[in-house]
Amino acid sequence: MECWYKNTCKKVHDGCRCLRYDEMLSLFQQSNIPEGKWNKIELIAGEDHNQFVRLAEIKKDIKSYVQQGNNLYLYSNNFGNGKTSWAIKLMQAYFNQIWAGNRFCRRGVFFSVPEFIDREHIRMSRDDDDFDELRDAIITCDLVIWDDISSIKMTDYSHSLLLNFIDTRFVNKKCNIFTGNLDGELLGKYAGGRLASRIWNGSELIQLNGPDRRGQ
Repeated sequence: MECWYKNTCKKVHDGCRCLRYDEMLSLFQQSNIPEGKWNKIELIAGEDHNQFVRLAEIKKDIKSYVQQGNNLYLYSNNFGNGKTSWAIKLMQAYFNQIWAGNRFCRRGVFFSVPEFIDREHIRMSRDDDDFDELRDAIITCDLVIWDDISSIKMTDYSHSLLLNFIDTRFVNKKCNIFTGNLDGELLGKYAGGRLASRIWNGSELIQLNGPDRRGQ
């Protein structure tokens, strides 16, 4: 894995390994973030300039944002305009601010909600140790990204499952970042009223309006 600090570190990087690199690598490996998203993500602000400014403010002091147990819902009627990428950028920034003294602990977890629900159903019929570890980490880790929270219409079981995890994190002042494509009323129709209320009324809301820019 290419070092995150190759452009700023004064050390030689031909095969260089240091504690900072090893801690960051461990944080990413334990996070469930797709490996293709581990490096710096460049985004185009366009008509979302003000929203990007606010997100940059959060990113600058993400350690405090997480420690205070804040929650964020990034949503848009459009696809491919940076919701997931911004969520991951914020987790990347958090890792960068807390790696020192971390002792290789898991501090953040990324979940695609549809994948999480699918794996939860599979878990009923066969063992999945990796998923069990991630699942257990939801309760204790500092930050969880719930990606695509509104992309599928939830069953009563799925709603109850997610509500239990998310409600526990809210009660314990654990930070969550949600991404989705629905506002409050429609969110309730897909995610269920109680879960939607937790997300919509318990989070800072940032709506992105830009068009689909995937691949740009």
